Amino acid sequence: MENKIKLAQKLQALGFSEKEAMVYINLLELNEGICSSIARKAGIQRSTTYSILDQLAKKGLVSITKENGHTQYRAIDPKIFLEKKRENYKDLEKKITQLESTLPELLSLHKDFVNTPQMEVFKGEEGIIKIMEDSLTSSGEILCWSNAETAFEALEKYYPKYIKQKVEKRIWLRGIFSEGKIAKVFKNNGEKELREVYLIPADEFPFLNEINIYDDKISIISHEDKIGVIIQNAAMAKTQKSIFNFAFKYAKQLSKEIKNKK
Repeated sequence: MENKIKLAQKLQALGFSEKEAMVYINLLELNEGICSSIARKAGIQRSTTYSILDQLAKKGLVSITKENGHTQYRAIDPKIFLEKKRENYKDLEKKITQLESTLPELLSLHKDFVNTPQMEVFKGEEGIIKIMEDSLTSSGEILCWSNAETAFEALEKYYPKYIKQKVEKRIWLRGIFSEGKIAKVFKNNGEKELREVYLIPADEFPFLNEINIYDDKISIISHEDKIGVIIQNAAMAKTQKSIFNFAFKYAKQLSKEIKNKK
C-alpha cells in the first residue's frame, strides 16, 4: 500500500488527480476488470470510479470494451503514456523556442507602446468621475492644479466619496488652487484629508481646467465643458511633475508673502 501511495504521488506530479492515480495503479495490477472490482480494489465508490475511468479513457490511459453485456476496462501500457508526455514536452519546447525567436520583436512593440503617449477621452459627468477614480490608482502622491470652486460645483455629490477613498488609500495630494471659498476649505482640511494646498490669486492666475499628475499619467479636466483626457507617458508625466514642483515652491513662497502683508 505504501508503494502505491508513493506511485500515486509521482503520477499526481504528472497531472493526475489523487483518485485518478489510485484507479489507474489498481487497474494496472488487475490488467482488466469491471468497474465494481476496480472500485473495490482502489477503495473508491463505484459511481466515482465510473467517472474516473471515463476521464482516464479520454486521456488515452484506459481502453473500454463490451463483453457479455459487461463493460470491461483495461489499463493501457504506461510506456504509451510516457511517450505522449515526451511528445507534449517536445511540442512545448518548440513553442518556447519559437517564442524566444520572436522576443526581440515583442520587446520592440512594448517599447513602442511605452514611448508612444496613450490618450483616452472621457465625456459627461460619468466620464469625469472615471478620470477622478483613475487617480485613486496612484501608487504615490497626486499633484494637482485646480479651480476648486468649479470642480466642487460640478461634482458636489461625488467629491465627499472621492476624498474618503483617497484618505482610506493613504494617497497624499499636493495642490496649487485658485483662491476661493471652497479652496480655503480644502486647505484648512488639509491635515485630515491628506492634502497640502497653496492658494494663488484667481484674478492674476486664473485656472479654467483641473490637472492631476500621478505615476506616469496626466489627467486634464474641463468641468465647465464636462470633458477630460488621461494621457499616459512616463517622460511627459516626469516633465509635468518638474513644472509643478517648480510652481509649488513659488506658490509656497507667495503664500508666505501674502500672509505677511496681512
